[in-house]
Amino acid sequence: VVKALCDMAGVKYDAHYMVTSVDPPELVQFIKEQYPDVSRDIPHDSDGKPITMWNTIPKHKTPPTRIARYCCEELKESCSKGRFTVTGVRWAESARRKKNQGLVTIYEADKDLRESAAFVVTDKGGVMLNNDNDETRDLVEDCYRQHKTVINPIIDWTDDDVWEFLHHYGCDANPLYKCGFKRIGCIGCPMAAKKRYTEFQMYPKYKLNYIKAFDRMLERRLERGLGRGLGSKDEWKTGKDVFKWWMNE
Repeated sequence: VVKALCDMAGVKYDAHYMVTSVDPPELVQFIKEQYPDVSRDIPHDSDGKPITMWNTIPKHKTPPTRIARYCCEELKESCSKGRFTVTGVRWAESARRKKNQGLVTIYEADKDLRESAAFVVTDKGGVMLNNDNDETRDLVEDCYRQHKTVINPIIDWTDDDVWEFLHHYGCDANPLYKCGFKRIGCIGCPMAAKKRYTEFQMYPKYKLNYIKAFDRMLERRLERGLGRGLGSKDEWKTGKDVFKWWMNE
């Protein structure tokens, strides 16, 4: 939807897909076939090595969880510094998102901007635009040039709004939506709750990759003297043990 809106608006833009290494194959293929102009961006560390879920887990020495979501930061949010970033984030997707995400979010904002009555600071330290009247318009545009700015043009769209737009303008949608998926994210994301069980049935190789990553994570923990658990009486002996704990079994 957002890409179609950018095309309709006639604005100059370039589209990017952050390769997370844990996206559904159908999504990857869909982008290749339907949007060949989208740039595939693979995140890299300071040494120039690709960052994947499989090397991020051993690096952090703990599984990604609802609380420790380091994977999003390293695999998805490491791009676009100093640029305008337009996303398809919507309030309808999450109550937490509605609380923390605004129409425009400016990160690393200066003191004057934070103290402006036209803005509120989010839990994550971003600044949300409260209104867009003439009095604050110049301030907003001036700050855009200095900070990483995220713009969410369909923030208040409902699911029905999205599908009505796609059908009206003849836009193709990810084929997984036709398979009953309501939201599509990283395979095994802790935020997906019970949907993870379905995902690992569909993509068993990803389950094996997680288990292997957890095995390497345990090796790293032992090397650093951290033990095989997270403070509980039951220690993880293998990557399979970690996977069961991770899946709340």
